[in-house]
Amino acid sequence: MEVDQTAFDICDDHEHNDLSVDYVLENVLSTQEDSDNCEEYQQLKESYNSVLINGCQCNENKDSCVLCLHSGNYVFDLRSKELVLDRERSKELIYECNYQCECDPFKCLNRLVQKGPRKGLKIINSEMCYSKGLITTKLIPQGGFICEYAGEILTHNEALRRQKENMEASSMNYILFLNERNIEDKYSTKFGAHTTIIDPCKRGNIGRYLNHSCNPNCEARSVRVDCPIPKIGIFAKRSIIAGEELCFHYNEGLIEVKEKINLAITKRTICLCGAPNCLGYLPTGNL
Repeated sequence: MEVDQTAFDICDDHEHNDLSVDYVLENVLSTQEDSDNCEEYQQLKESYNSVLINGCQCNENKDSCVLCLHSGNYVFDLRSKELVLDRERSKELIYECNYQCECDPFKCLNRLVQKGPRKGLKIINSEMCYSKGLITTKLIPQGGFICEYAGEILTHNEALRRQKENMEASSMNYILFLNERNIEDKYSTKFGAHTTIIDPCKRGNIGRYLNHSCNPNCEARSVRVDCPIPKIGIFAKRSIIAGEELCFHYNEGLIEVKEKINLAITKRTICLCGAPNCLGYLPTGNL
């Protein structure tokens, strides 16, 4: 079964309305003043420049990769004629086929996030959040891929510095933490979690305009293609009609928005999602 390639931008042709923000197609390594003397940054740089070598060996008789080592995360939706996330069977950590795999890229059922954001996304002035937001101009099926939440990859210390800077300037926080539990490698923390920190404030893609909702229509998932550092993929939790604003929960699943705050002296940001289960404030945590 051949996947309809027209459902996605192979090359991302979206752009920012704000000329002060550089548009990036995928995650980029941040620059920081102490990079040469920072061990964490050097480890992050090494991982950023590394390549995953677990390519599949699917031949012509198995070129859809239904049973290969990367399978089980996506299914072909006959109605929309596109790959969608299998929300019941998908793994917590998704690995897609990549350029090292022997399968046919145009027939493989394990390549989705790498193809870029879907068409029909539009930046708006959100009436719900009184900020920029993102809507779809076309129906999105349940499990449909929206876009990557792409930006600068930060070290823990750089994230702290930017958080403090944002708070002092009363600026909007875009920093997200992707925490993958029980992954044992040399980059794991003492809690046994691999953390990836993304900030699209100054360098990011269209995903930076996704707002928070306590009852979201989208969800974030960890997706690796050819780099050890995962992408934050945004998928539809349910069918989403044209004109509906796209939102995900900032502290759901593997995702966390963390702010080093003292609640006794710092005002929390009020949540404007209007959902029946709204908690009243945007999610926070401790770095």
